[in-house]
Amino acid sequence: MNRTPLVIGSESDVVVAIDAGTARRAIKWVWILGFGGVFFEAYSGAALATGLEPLSRELNLSALQVSWVTSSYMLVAIVLCPLAGGIADRLGRIPVILAAKAIALVAMLVGTTAMGFEQLLISRLLLGVAWAMDFGVVLAYVSEFLPRRYQSRLSRWQGVWYVATTSNLLLAALIYQFGVGGSIWRWMLASAGVIAFILLGAQWLLLPESPRWLASKGRLAEASANLTKMYAVSVVPAPSAGAAPGAQPPAARGSVREILRAPYLRRTILADITFGAQAWQYFAIGWYLPVIAIVLFGEGFTQASLGAALFNSLGIVGGFAAAWLAAKLTIRRAAQIGFGFCAVLLVVFGLTLSNLSTFWAVVLPATFILVHSALAAPSGAGFSALAYPSHLRALGLGFATTSCNIGASMGLFLFPVMQEHLGPGGAVAATAAAPILGFLATTLIRWDPDRPSETCLQNRDGAGSTIDGMDGGHPIDGGPTAVGVTVDSIDTPAGQPVTSDHLK
Repeated sequence: MNRTPLVIGSESDVVVAIDAGTARRAIKWVWILGFGGVFFEAYSGAALATGLEPLSRELNLSALQVSWVTSSYMLVAIVLCPLAGGIADRLGRIPVILAAKAIALVAMLVGTTAMGFEQLLISRLLLGVAWAMDFGVVLAYVSEFLPRRYQSRLSRWQGVWYVATTSNLLLAALIYQFGVGGSIWRWMLASAGVIAFILLGAQWLLLPESPRWLASKGRLAEASANLTKMYAVSVVPAPSAGAAPGAQPPAARGSVREILRAPYLRRTILADITFGAQAWQYFAIGWYLPVIAIVLFGEGFTQASLGAALFNSLGIVGGFAAAWLAAKLTIRRAAQIGFGFCAVLLVVFGLTLSNLSTFWAVVLPATFILVHSALAAPSGAGFSALAYPSHLRALGLGFATTSCNIGASMGLFLFPVMQEHLGPGGAVAATAAAPILGFLATTLIRWDPDRPSETCLQNRDGAGSTIDGMDGGHPIDGGPTAVGVTVDSIDTPAGQPVTSDHLK
């Protein structure tokens, strides 16, 4: 028996090494600081919303100006998300993630010191740029360190999201007790700036560039070095990209055309519809939750904040249960069940709203938040992060995040319009169109990214089956057999290095 290291000659070799290796303790920083980006985006978005009413009074904002303040960052993100994803696929994940935190820090400083509408609007526009650069890219980054058997763990982002929004509400209630009054919104923006500053420094010091992205660009020595920082696996870079059988071109570049043709088209459609549908239903029903909180806890700032935090705490439970549920059901099946359940809940809630007791007026939306966060919401990010090879991943996530922003905008815009014409109950029932759309997408497009046997066999009509569906990757027919293999124990002829061919 000759124990030799795995040769890293392509991105698919990195995938095999991650599947075969054992995670080192340093991998915790990928989770903490990667999902820290998700935490910041949720926290910073909620920071202004928490103090929106006192903000409007202090700066004497008109209704139109309030609309611009609340929606401008999302409108910027709709345009910039695909562009930011494309930049991350060309320049790397870490430069874009760090730039996002720097821009966000400036945005928080500008917002905290705002003395009028114009300065506040500039802050929100900058925050939109930071959101576009950060959210999708950081999910792509985290996904590229996951073994295929643990891909469902990406769904934990939803739990992190609700931890952030709940933390924001609780901190706001605490700070308000110190007599800050109407300036509470400045304190919340300042706290978001502190988080951005800490993340900027920690991510710069502790996060390595994605080895999958490096390998896709032909930077094999760097890919091997970063891989061994995070996984206990013996690897060596191929002498050159062309020396490894089936190696990818040294500078693979993605394009919009590529994600809109086979095998990626149906994955793109599935990811974009589900990401947009979950945002639509969440932001629409979010209009109703403050009303319930006021009924239960009173109209004071502290009471309303604590009431909203109570509902968000259910999102924490559901969000962290999402990874376990996705592992048991697959991401697609979990989303299918979640969207179906949410559709039924919204129809029942809407049709009975005018006659509900206080108990059911709380239980039904609370159940919606729980099911939404545990089953429906995580799917879009999971699909888009796992649908593409590294040279397309951030671009694909950029388009999916744009769909998410469009869905959120639809929910925020359409719900009050429908409420005016259909009444509160009719508006809630009509919002069921969003989960119905998600249910149809997950039913008709049967692609399961967390089933390696299916994923690795998807391209037989093209250049052969590939890991993660990578057209340019190294062919591996026995995808699932790579899971759990210890590279150091692979038998090879004396002197022959191990490549992904030996894992067939």
